[in-house]
Amino acid sequence: MKIVKRKRKKLRLERFAALMLIVSLMMALASSLFLRSYNNALTMQVQATEEQITVYQTENESYRVAIQNLSNKERVLSIAEMEGLAMNQGNVVTISGGE
Repeated sequence: MKIVKRKRKKLRLERFAALMLIVSLMMALASSLFLRSYNNALTMQVQATEEQITVYQTENESYRVAIQNLSNKERVLSIAEMEGLAMNQGNVVTISGGE
């Protein structure tokens, strides 16, 4: 009678389990590195966007000041006088800002 050893199947199962453990660890490491680099890229994009917002806010403020200077009543009246126009007090209507 021949003796059959069953250790071989157990050894194959242990090798397969060890291989799966190694593959799982490598996948976890790779995904961790990918997520860190992706997070860094997103952080850089956020910072760039915040810088653009700051630049646009500064430009908007300078445009507001320019609009106030250009729409100043004295400036409009001086341009009108240079063109030879005169103000007729009977046609003047004052609109308050409602404040």
